[in-house]
Amino acid sequence: MYRRKRLPNGGWGELEKVGSIPTTEEQVMSLGEQLAQEKMKNIQKDLLINNMGSQLAQLKLDVISMKGGGE
Repeated sequence: MYRRKRLPNGGWGELEKVGSIPTTEEQVMSLGEQLAQEKMKNIQKDLLINNMGSQLAQLKLDVISMKGGGE
């Protein structure tokens, strides 16, 4: 975004940049990075859930075998 300052003589000064609005390409790149981060988080969660499920199944088998195989 650009603006001009009012000069003491009443005229307008040079254009000066006062802020920047990200371009569409920059916005897409930023969203792509965020999406990749979220996908990695979801992969990590899925791995944790699968690991916990395996551990739970093993514990159930251990309990069954300690009770005498369910006989």
